[in-house]
Amino acid sequence: MFKCKALEVLVPPLKKLMIHVVFPHRHRNAIYCLMCSKIPVSIKRHLENRCMKGCSAVEIAAQVDIAKESTRVWTATQRVWEYNTLVKLLPDHVSRVAMVKYLIQNGYLILNKPCDEDMDCAREAPGTSDSVTATTSAVAASAVACTASSSPPEEEETDSSETPSPDEKTRDSSRRSRSMGTVREAMQAGGMYEKCPPESKLLVGFRNHLIGALQIQNCQQEVDNVSRFLRYMQPEGEPNLEFMTKTTETMDYMSALSNSGLSAATILNYMKNIIRFLQYVKGSVDMNEDGIKIQKYIDFLKTMRKPVARKHSGNACSTRCDGIVDGMPTVHDCNLVLRSGKKRFLDIYNRMAISKIVVSPTEKTWYRYYCEAVMMLRHFQRPAAVEGMTVREWVNRKLTDGRYLIGIKNHKTGATHVATIALTLEEEAWYQGYYECIRPEFVRGECDCFFLSARGTQITSGSSDLLRLHESCGIDHGGCTSGQVRRAADTLVATSFTETQKQNVAAYMCRSDLVADTHYRMPGPSAIVATAVLLDTLPGFTPERRLPAQTDSPGSCMSGKEFSDFQQTFPVSRDCQPPTKKQRVEAGFPENRVYYDRWRKRQYADRQEHLLSYFTYRKPSGGKIERLISEEGWTSNCPKAQDILDMWTPALKYAIESDQNILNSCSLQKWKGLAIKSFDGQKGEGVVATTHFTEGDIVCDYHGKVITKAEGEMMMKDQGDQAGYLFFFNAGGEALCIDAQTWPCPCHDGVETFGRKINHSSKHPNIKPLCVVLRLGDEDVHTILFKATRDIKVDTELKFNYGVNRTSFRGEALHLDWLDE
Repeated sequence: MFKCKALEVLVPPLKKLMIHVVFPHRHRNAIYCLMCSKIPVSIKRHLENRCMKGCSAVEIAAQVDIAKESTRVWTATQRVWEYNTLVKLLPDHVSRVAMVKYLIQNGYLILNKPCDEDMDCAREAPGTSDSVTATTSAVAASAVACTASSSPPEEEETDSSETPSPDEKTRDSSRRSRSMGTVREAMQAGGMYEKCPPESKLLVGFRNHLIGALQIQNCQQEVDNVSRFLRYMQPEGEPNLEFMTKTTETMDYMSALSNSGLSAATILNYMKNIIRFLQYVKGSVDMNEDGIKIQKYIDFLKTMRKPVARKHSGNACSTRCDGIVDGMPTVHDCNLVLRSGKKRFLDIYNRMAISKIVVSPTEKTWYRYYCEAVMMLRHFQRPAAVEGMTVREWVNRKLTDGRYLIGIKNHKTGATHVATIALTLEEEAWYQGYYECIRPEFVRGECDCFFLSARGTQITSGSSDLLRLHESCGIDHGGCTSGQVRRAADTLVATSFTETQKQNVAAYMCRSDLVADTHYRMPGPSAIVATAVLLDTLPGFTPERRLPAQTDSPGSCMSGKEFSDFQQTFPVSRDCQPPTKKQRVEAGFPENRVYYDRWRKRQYADRQEHLLSYFTYRKPSGGKIERLISEEGWTSNCPKAQDILDMWTPALKYAIESDQNILNSCSLQKWKGLAIKSFDGQKGEGVVATTHFTEGDIVCDYHGKVITKAEGEMMMKDQGDQAGYLFFFNAGGEALCIDAQTWPCPCHDGVETFGRKINHSSKHPNIKPLCVVLRLGDEDVHTILFKATRDIKVDTELKFNYGVNRTSFRGEALHLDWLDE
């Protein structure tokens, strides 16, 4: 019995040992020999006896390591295939299905593969057809497969040119954040981001058609969508119209978009862009055989679009149904992000605008997000109004009944609607803080939009910025979009307001529906302010009515009076004393030092300018500046001699004449950092700075036709007092005149030039004329440039000394330094 038990214990290990001796390679990984492409029992022994016979042991060991690494890499990465890659390599659907089955049978893994029913349904469609109408019977089934419920989660692509406005959608924030990277990776892996060269003839013509004929200025997204489609249909070479015979490949493209995770709304947007492109092509050819073929392809796409549209409608209906069951967000719920982030927002504002402490770029971007959210969630404006607001509209804001009115022209609503908002005094101070302290750092080119991205361009999507604000505050988005808060406000307005108030609210929210179109009347400023105040009474929303002391801003209005009133009551001069606290309070101004400090800064700048005016062409010594200060008798608020030395710069007239940026700006009449502002009273229009200018910077030119002095005098005699835009000067011993009276000028039709709008100041000019000769085109032209005489802050009006009144010869017969340059 003992021996039997011993055998029972020893036999199994012996059998296992015998198996390993007889079949030593059974449980080993198969390693190919990279030289002969065979699978030996032992790669090392194979190399020693066959492929590397006679080589050293070191060389054989190195080749063994290479073979093992090759096997490991293939097992880890090369065994997996992306279905979208197969779509690109094998456009024909029948061949691709056969290849997929072959790979699966041989142990390969296929990612993002459609289900078998979808593949079989699409395979029933014709492979290639010369007639588009022959394939329309299979279009519906294929389109349904493109948007089948088994596709990846229905989220929008994160690329800016692909993201549609989620104004009418409500989505879960965390789900969206998780899927954004997945969508981008799937699009990238499938080659869906590849585009044709932008200089392609078809794309250039389509872009010009959108901008010129259809007046769509922001058309980059539409052109990119068409470019991606053309590159998918034609992987190489110059794009052409041969894709219209590839109906199966077109269905594959739409299926690839769906498999990448794009929603039905985004796929509909692609189809709309492609149809518009085909309509452009159709209009550029005769209605012969090519025109008929294009129309058939358009009909094919429209047929293919129907099931996708039904899917999108079903998603919208499902979302609304979920809102009924779970409860839609209220106005109070949507404003949670404003309440949660306000403490951080005010902290950034106080450090940036009050204490003048530099904040980080992340905080600056977050500050912009919050300002955008105030317009969308607090004032119920569409994201397009946030994106389209310009600097000129901001500087021309009007104070009415304790609120600042801003009219926004460029927005994607009805053509007859005007987007208007009425900011409180506190909100105006916030936006002025962004305008003065943040926006100038992001100005890169000629973009006039108020809100600028980090690249210095117009923000792409206000809705996306709102989503990022929620995520940074750690708040679930929960469907709190601008569209949702507008619908929530509509629900409250419908049950609480009168018919007249409803009409005013529709106008304030810039509604484009039938009700708003029927009742819309352009309200006056007081009615707009009254409507904004009325919206404050909505349940669950209680805005702050009074401007807190810690948020006082140089750009804000206090006690109903602005700094211009303060400056008019206490004029700034180089030799006077600043007003005392008692004098300020008796004049009706607040007790704080905000206006007082601004007044002293203005006087300090004037004194600096006065000192610098003594040393135009030669740098002075420190002792000479101190003696001049002593002669002036200044004892307080006095500039330091070292500061004057640091501010002084020599005139660089010859460098200016060869500066290419100045030449381009004069030729195109595109000067950045300026805006025309309408002032109250008889002052009319003027020019203000929208970015910082340092002393010595060229601000703009006085543009017009250069004529002789005699011709200018003749115009003065004919037009009398109306001839206020003639600039007389001497150059090279010749008396000349610039005619800016004739507007628009022949060389820049319809372009408003800045130089003719600059107002006069004999006491406090901040720019001065400089006569130079510029090479414009093929000729040398005498040009008057305006050079900053001191540092100019944002929102400061530009002024220079005319020499005499505008209604007389402008600078004629006066002993001004710049006349005889």
